[in-house]
Amino acid sequence: MPQAAKKKQEPEVDNEQPPLPPDHNGETELTEAEKKSLLVNGLAEIERHVEEKDRVVALIRTSRKRLVANGFKPKLIDYALRLRKNDEAEEIEHRRAEAEIARFLNHPIGTQPELPFTVVDRTPAVDRAFADGERVGAEGGKCESPYPDGPNQQAWIKGWGQGQTTLASAFKKLEAKAEAEAADEEEGED
Repeated sequence: MPQAAKKKQEPEVDNEQPPLPPDHNGETELTEAEKKSLLVNGLAEIERHVEEKDRVVALIRTSRKRLVANGFKPKLIDYALRLRKNDEAEEIEHRRAEAEIARFLNHPIGTQPELPFTVVDRTPAVDRAFADGERVGAEGGKCESPYPDGPNQQAWIKGWGQGQTTLASAFKKLEAKAEAEAADEEEGED
């Protein structure tokens, strides 16, 4: 099942320049000084954006290195980012296509050809709400349930709390590990 290559969405940028107002002689031509001023201003703006981009790229690399140090493989990180970004239906179709290809090639991992490829998610709504809340809590997001008052909202809030608790626990363990490693290094220096 070949899929069309997905075009990378570029941020919308307003490239249209407003028309130049006519000067006192009715001319719209830029003077040499105005051109120089626009060039210098534009270059400074580009340099600021490049500096910001470099800073953000460094932050992304640091976050990725931290995840790798915590045991996540780079391919899994990329996969998780893709799952969070893409449409759920698109990802389900992608996984079905991968499973079909694996089945065609007799790939042993996860091969269960007797199962239908049209799997309906039968997870109860309250469980999905809990899982969504848990994910938002682990992300460090705000406790703002997308569900109206009722059992799904309560499950989402409980999930959010669980995500926060799990995140705090993980940070404490990483902190303790770093302290233990620092203590081991100090002992090794003595």
